[in-house]
Amino acid sequence: QLTELNINPNGVDPSTVNPNLMISTVITNTMTTYLDNNYQGDVAGVMQYVQKSGWGNGLNKLDWNTQRDWSGYYNTLRDAKHLYDRADIEGMEFHKGVATVIRAFNFAYIADAWGDAPYKNALNAANGGQEDLFPVFDTQETIYKGIIEELKQANTILSKSVGEYKDISKSADVVYGGDPAKWRKLANSLMLRYYMRLSEKLPDYAKAGIQEIMSNQSQYPVFTSTSDDATMAYIGTSSGDSWPANTVQDVSMSNFDRIQLCAGFRDVLVKYNDP
Repeated sequence: QLTELNINPNGVDPSTVNPNLMISTVITNTMTTYLDNNYQGDVAGVMQYVQKSGWGNGLNKLDWNTQRDWSGYYNTLRDAKHLYDRADIEGMEFHKGVATVIRAFNFAYIADAWGDAPYKNALNAANGGQEDLFPVFDTQETIYKGIIEELKQANTILSKSVGEYKDISKSADVVYGGDPAKWRKLANSLMLRYYMRLSEKLPDYAKAGIQEIMSNQSQYPVFTSTSDDATMAYIGTSSGDSWPANTVQDVSMSNFDRIQLCAGFRDVLVKYNDP
């Protein structure tokens, strides 16, 4: 039977996949893309965060020869949606909370970079409707306001103690090791970021939101030290294949050393005595 031949015997059925098998992929796809674009990639050059001391034509001169689009972000968003749906069926609230934060983060980056974009009807192609197959572009304002509400939901979902959640795999959560309190802080800290995005155009809305968070730290805990940072280690089997040495990929480490803080960004930090 042709249908039997087209079934991968080594694959996992998407309808029954364990959310713990998905959460690592959703996190790593989000973080590696963000790091690549905003630490060493062209976006970091455009924003004048970094410059390269050599071999950096694509970064320094905007000499790009490849397309920059949002398909990768929507691919990750589809995975995050499936993670959420599976976690909802299995009653795994921690995973729902993480999926919500990841969803908000990726949609926010799309809004940051491109402005208007598919949001409300995005990711619904399986429904088959015209509005699902050809989703309209929502305004940047709609996206920001929408993800702020999603992060409020994440704050609630992630407000329980770790023992109250079902089937958390510490190793699968490659950022916070299955700590819902850390993810909750990330959700609320991101909320502050997106309120700031709106502060020039919608000052009253942004001010009210920021005050709501900062005046009630028990309900809206946020980052208070670098130990709260959402960081993903590049852990290999030895110093040779771990970041930043990573000699398997970059024997001389020249690419790592070549990336330097741009003077324009540095001067702003110095001016305001940023620690």
